[in-house]
Amino acid sequence: MEEFNQENLLTPQPKSERYKPLPFTIFVLLAIFFLYQVVGGGITLWIFGTSVTQENVQAMRIATMIAQIMFLFIPTLLLIKQQHGTFANCLPRRIPTTAEIILTIVGVFSLQQILQVYMYFQEKIPLPHVIEPFVEQMKKMIEETYRVLALAQSTPELLLIIVVVALTPSLCEEFLFRALVQKNFSLATNKKIGFILTGIIFAMYHLNPFLIIPLMVLGIYFSFLSYRSETIILPIIAHFTNNCSSIVGLYMEQHSNLSDVPLISDVAQISLSEIVPIAVGAIIIFSISFYFYLKITSSISEK
Repeated sequence: MEEFNQENLLTPQPKSERYKPLPFTIFVLLAIFFLYQVVGGGITLWIFGTSVTQENVQAMRIATMIAQIMFLFIPTLLLIKQQHGTFANCLPRRIPTTAEIILTIVGVFSLQQILQVYMYFQEKIPLPHVIEPFVEQMKKMIEETYRVLALAQSTPELLLIIVVVALTPSLCEEFLFRALVQKNFSLATNKKIGFILTGIIFAMYHLNPFLIIPLMVLGIYFSFLSYRSETIILPIIAHFTNNCSSIVGLYMEQHSNLSDVPLISDVAQISLSEIVPIAVGAIIIFSISFYFYLKITSSISEK
């Protein structure tokens, strides 16, 4: 009898997918959407009701984190094992260099500012009068829910929110999208189509129509990092940086009247004369960081 070896799960094995990649990926997306959004969301709704208040926000944060681990992270790990046999076939263990990490973080910060400029112009698009009240009400509800969940009143609470809103999603979602979904989309098509499709679906999964384009851009960027670097570590860092900076920006706005990452409604308050230099500067910084990132990872992509 073959002796069990714990290292087998972490050692790359010959490529052999148990199921056809495309049908399997569609099943994964539908199954985890049902588990997390319907089952997890339904349980949360049953326990806490439809409103997030100061009285229940801490419990709801913990419940959200538990739901992500139970209904998103654990099923993803089980599905990786079921489809690929070993985690190493989806989770290459290459450690990125310090330069890669720095350029990734710079890229995220500059890309955030570019997307804030996009949001400024999106806010200027007129809506038909028939749907405008409904859209504004829906937007306000999403913003208020996010603000209550992400706004900290103290440093310990800020640290908890970073764990719940930044660290947990960056791990759970990256394992799902970049490790499992992108891997199988790439097998079904090719690596470039795989990372683009994954980024688009990543945005749709968040169910926020007002941020669909920014989420799509970020999702494609995270997927590109995974494709180019051949490691899941960089997209996790990028995802964490994006979420964490938004939380810290909200905290600064509350406690010092400063915010580098305004909410949807705040973007419209910025003047066009302020937007133009922000856009130009952010595009230049992102382009430079992206160029050097491509340069230092060229040897990886050529393998």
